[in-house]
Amino acid sequence: MVKAIVLYNSRTGSTEKVAKKIAEGLGAEYRSNKNIPDLKNYDLVVTGSWVIMGMLSFAGKRYLRKLRRKNIAGKKIALFFTSGSPDDIHPFTENSENPRTVKQIMFESMEKILVKNKDITILQDRFYCKGIVKMTKKGEVKANPDHPTEEDLSKAKAFGEKLKKQLT
Repeated sequence: MVKAIVLYNSRTGSTEKVAKKIAEGLGAEYRSNKNIPDLKNYDLVVTGSWVIMGMLSFAGKRYLRKLRRKNIAGKKIALFFTSGSPDDIHPFTENSENPRTVKQIMFESMEKILVKNKDITILQDRFYCKGIVKMTKKGEVKANPDHPTEEDLSKAKAFGEKLKKQLT
């Protein structure tokens, strides 16, 4: 049987809610980035963070670097995040020949930090949803007070269940 854990970095509580539902679907424990256990006995580490202004937060980067230094060699890693506008085209790329979404940039950033440990497998199945705060192109902060929604949380649980089926 595969042993899994869900780890997260949360500022407003949105990412924590999502982590809890993923863990529920997996039948696994979840912990914040402030309480990462020794990972040697885990086969799957599901890790998540939040986005600020379309980029991985400084705290998220620091958390993933800390995670990379833990015993994750040989582990399978699944990624998730919350963002105010994950499907929007990132403002830095909107006028380029290859415009990319916040979602694409976020997953690339997370993967780039973690793959410095060459002995891990990052799964292609990933999850994201809207968080409680949205930054606009003009730098204004707007609330998404209803996020994550019950539907988002249901999808997070289904993501956990899907991972569980794939790995058993």
